[in-house]
Amino acid sequence: MLIVQRSIIAFIIAMPTIVLMRPTSSTFSSPNMDKQCNKTISLNGDTLPGTYFSLASGKYKENLNCILTIKGATVSQRIIIVIDKMDIACNGDKLFIYDGKQEQSSLLNQDETTQCGTKKYHLRTSRSNTVIIEFVSNNDGKVGSGFIINVAINFPVPTCSRMDNLYKCRNNYCISNIFNCDDRNWCGDDTQLYVCR
Repeated sequence: MLIVQRSIIAFIIAMPTIVLMRPTSSTFSSPNMDKQCNKTISLNGDTLPGTYFSLASGKYKENLNCILTIKGATVSQRIIIVIDKMDIACNGDKLFIYDGKQEQSSLLNQDETTQCGTKKYHLRTSRSNTVIIEFVSNNDGKVGSGFIINVAINFPVPTCSRMDNLYKCRNNYCISNIFNCDDRNWCGDDTQLYVCR
């Protein structure tokens, strides 16, 4: 009997350790942006509170002009845009992000250093529930590996109730509780780094 118990203990000690980790990808995803050019994605609080998309996994195409529109379900909602990855050649290739209308006065990333290069950042629409994302590339032979952008319904309210399936960020904005702790910066302030450890 003692030999059997020692064998079982030795087997348990020798078993590999299983580490549980949170997934790093959201279940709410869309095809690459260049497959969605001139389309509109409508977000809502129930089935699609947010999504993420990318442009190219290797090098993006030259002479590309792609526009993607993301809309919230109600006029009071705002859209947060989180640039997770950025690698755009700064020789005429540009990423433009507009609040509601595709015009210069609505351009959210007016600083040219956020339109290309490798800087990660986040923006939030302030005027409307619509963000228009435009990417253009030229044909000079200089390209990068593209970008990954997260978008989600995001709005300031006095309280975010979990009963309403909402999650309150440290910056007092609300997002869908579905995104809580999925390792993406949906709040725009790295809330998940503080509350998901």
